[in-house]
Amino acid sequence: MLAQLVRGAISRNRFVGFLILLITLLGVIAFTRLGQLEDPEFTIRTAIVMTGYPGADAERVEQQVTEPLEKQIQQLGELESIESLSRNGTSIIYVEVKDQYGGQQLRQIWDQLNKKVIAARASLPDSVRGPRVNDDYGDVYSMLLSVEGADYSYAELNDIADHLQQRLLRVDDVAKVDLFGDQGERVFIETSRSKIAELGLTPALVVNALNKQNVVAPSGFTEMGSRRLRINATGTFESVDELARLNIRSPVTGELVQLRDFAEVRRGYANPPDASLRHQGESALALGVVPAEGANVVELTERVQAELDRIEARMPVGIEFGGIALQSEEVEQAVGEFLINLVTAVAIVLAVLMVSLGLRTGFVVGLGVPLTILGTFVGMYLMGFELHRVSLGALVIVLGMIVDNAIVISELMQVKMQRGTERLKAAAESVQETAWPLLAATAIAVLAFAPIALTNTATGEFTRSLFWVVAISLAISWLLAVFATPLMNYWLLDSKSGLGNPEDRAFYQWVHRLITATLRRPWILTSGAIIIFAASAVAFSFVPQTFFPPAERSQFMVDYWLPEGSRIEQTSEDMARIEQRLMEMESVTDVTAFIGEGAPRFYLPMIPRTPNPAFGQILVNVETKEDVDPVMARVREHLEDGYPQAEPRVRAMQLGEPVRFPLQLRITGPEREELVDTAGELQAIIAGHPGVTNLRHNWRQTQPRVTINVDQDRARRAGITTNSINQALNTAFAGQGVGVFREGDERIPIVWRFPLPERTDPSELETMVIWPENGGKPVPLTQVANIELDWERPVIWRHNRERAITLQADLAKGYTASEVRAALAAEIQKVTLPSGYDTQWDGQVHQSTEARAGVLKPVPVILGLMVLVLMAQFNSFRRTLLVMLMVPLGLVGVSVGLLLFQQPFGFMALLGTMSLSGMIIRNAVVMVQKMDMALAESGTLEAIGEAATSRVRPILLTAATTMLGMLPLALSGPFWAPMALAIMFGLAFAAILTILVLPAGYVRLLGIRSQ
Repeated sequence: MLAQLVRGAISRNRFVGFLILLITLLGVIAFTRLGQLEDPEFTIRTAIVMTGYPGADAERVEQQVTEPLEKQIQQLGELESIESLSRNGTSIIYVEVKDQYGGQQLRQIWDQLNKKVIAARASLPDSVRGPRVNDDYGDVYSMLLSVEGADYSYAELNDIADHLQQRLLRVDDVAKVDLFGDQGERVFIETSRSKIAELGLTPALVVNALNKQNVVAPSGFTEMGSRRLRINATGTFESVDELARLNIRSPVTGELVQLRDFAEVRRGYANPPDASLRHQGESALALGVVPAEGANVVELTERVQAELDRIEARMPVGIEFGGIALQSEEVEQAVGEFLINLVTAVAIVLAVLMVSLGLRTGFVVGLGVPLTILGTFVGMYLMGFELHRVSLGALVIVLGMIVDNAIVISELMQVKMQRGTERLKAAAESVQETAWPLLAATAIAVLAFAPIALTNTATGEFTRSLFWVVAISLAISWLLAVFATPLMNYWLLDSKSGLGNPEDRAFYQWVHRLITATLRRPWILTSGAIIIFAASAVAFSFVPQTFFPPAERSQFMVDYWLPEGSRIEQTSEDMARIEQRLMEMESVTDVTAFIGEGAPRFYLPMIPRTPNPAFGQILVNVETKEDVDPVMARVREHLEDGYPQAEPRVRAMQLGEPVRFPLQLRITGPEREELVDTAGELQAIIAGHPGVTNLRHNWRQTQPRVTINVDQDRARRAGITTNSINQALNTAFAGQGVGVFREGDERIPIVWRFPLPERTDPSELETMVIWPENGGKPVPLTQVANIELDWERPVIWRHNRERAITLQADLAKGYTASEVRAALAAEIQKVTLPSGYDTQWDGQVHQSTEARAGVLKPVPVILGLMVLVLMAQFNSFRRTLLVMLMVPLGLVGVSVGLLLFQQPFGFMALLGTMSLSGMIIRNAVVMVQKMDMALAESGTLEAIGEAATSRVRPILLTAATTMLGMLPLALSGPFWAPMALAIMFGLAFAAILTILVLPAGYVRLLGIRSQ
């Protein structure tokens, strides 16, 4: 049947030619319309539940807010884990669902989460704020833009940012625009205790007067003829001056006094701020742009930039828009580099084909390479895949494989023509003899990559396009080899084309003699193969293990931690000095500081930090990715020398599924102090390993606290309640919200507080007074309470509703997480933990183990499918077994290649090793099929040797094109190098061993003897 189709294709050559031109045209169009990303997207299956509980300490927050919420959330059937942070006044719960859920299912799960949180709300204290579910936690800001102006106030910058936000939301493919760094405007009423006491005023009087005056309420309706008129009563504050003229009656004199007579009323900003932002050392705001799903980031950035140019032309002088983090720059660089790698690899493959097969044959075979790539672009477009690091890398990987089918058919057709077969008949017979074995080999090669597509982990999702691009490419290459290659051969080749019969060359004659000799003593090679494999397995144990290398981005992060309880002003001051030093460094192009919080998720594999006044984060951009390591080294040295009180951390960007630290050990148990003591004991063990650096735990330090021990009996006799004490303390030292000032669409909080010297002096506690809620004379605080200074733990982490403290560490240069963990695990197991306490390793090794387990889980099914294909092809158990036994030979080269170049065996190297099985089986299938034909014809060892020798050139040529085509990947950096080296060396050794061992195994397993 296939022979007839080939004859039909040759007779209707114009139609086939038209299809080839159509594929070319559609491929070019598809390429221009494919989305572009730096790395593949994967789903962040995490939502956050945030709840405020003002005034509560960490333990109270844990018991009264976090625990009831977790109890409800744990009833989600799709739940993977819960991790929570309870700190003074705040509860943050991270809800992670299982990997198999995504898309619409995930949205439904978040709806269920909202319902669970609402159900738990009834059991929470009345004074909590929230809880609020943030199911946009996984959103990635493809653009972070700064809005700055040295001569403009935050209010003016905020108005400009608000206008900018409105305009950008109108741009096509912009899904969301968020504002960062907003200080929050306030109206402050500042008055001293002495002035209030002099007038006999109390806080309750002032608050009551404000709330009664500044209210928007219905005033009713009246009628006038046929009309109904709404009654509008004025009186709300229209300006800060009106607020300052508010009249309050003094209970001492009975006279009205205006607020401005005893207080300063002014507009300002939250002080201290919750968070702030600086760009290039100047105060700024930032806007984050989230693209719509499937948007082309490069094109979106161009549209946004065009809109910014139009807006900036109408902005006041001094207002500037800057780029903090632009994903499009990284995308253009990454895609550009890989396109160069792809073109280079194609050129290498074509050169190898021309040299090995001759110009005409090499041209015919090589023509399939660009046609297959263009056809793959069409398939990618139809299936919704983008151009990124993994999809382009997959094209490079598959280059050597897509020429194999065309090589086999072209070579066989040429040999037949050289032996006198008519050209059309040679084309038809070549396809008839090889098409089905090649299809079986192609199917097996595709199946070797299938575990990537069948795993549900985030890492599998990250690399899934690798399978689909390979599958599309190999399927197209088989179709082109069967239908287009014979046509091209018919047009361009004759019996004199190529480089002659390979059997006439000295090399192939020597190989033929070697194979024939091994067929007479097959046990030597088969035994030798077993020994070589065993040695390689031992050698593999010396290969370092890792997960993913750092991302190759021209930027890095500086995390800066001061001791817990530090003022945000101190954090900001320290970070300002670090920023200044960074801007003075050579190769640094841009510095952005996030004070009091972490940077938003501008890059998918990162975990945003929770707000904390003692924390800040600096995003540093450098000129090139080669500058990252030397600049990071200089920054580390500067921080170690100049900031002994801090816990700074300088780190590169991650790849793959993010982790907070590469090395993490979680200790769980019920009692806080016992947990801390146990963690301290284990921390001392970990600190002794030379591969560990930046060691710390996530419960942070204890912090000092002023405790007001209220004597309830004395307080009740004085008419003082706990609420009145809390309000008085809050007003005296933080500021009390007493209303809202409305201006346009803004609601600006009104805060009553004492002047700065009184707010920041702890000795004021000794003299402050409390006003009874029911009136009466103020009561000194010390009359109803004792004041003490003690220490508290302001942070409690939990994991799956158990208290959990996590030891976290980075790795020293030259060490991997797997080897450090292996060395520490034995020591930690010697520690006797208290009853009810346990340890679990987390971090990079845990993620790697889960990812590998996810990929290996479907392997038995895939192997079963491979065996099924082989059984369908050979209808023989022994031949199927023989082909499958060739697969382990690839491990020999993998061990040699990774050890020789000192590359780690990570997730990508694992995928490369697994894909080797398809390439090895592919070669073995065609060789066994050729030997079967020889066995059927004559049954002699000589004929079998000749058949095996006839497959040497295609096997070596396929190996050579694959290996040399992967050179650009091997040289491209740490992400692809381990995988490329694993495939290159694995295939090289497997090709040689297959040529020698497979014929010997064939003879031995089938019991063929010399005749």
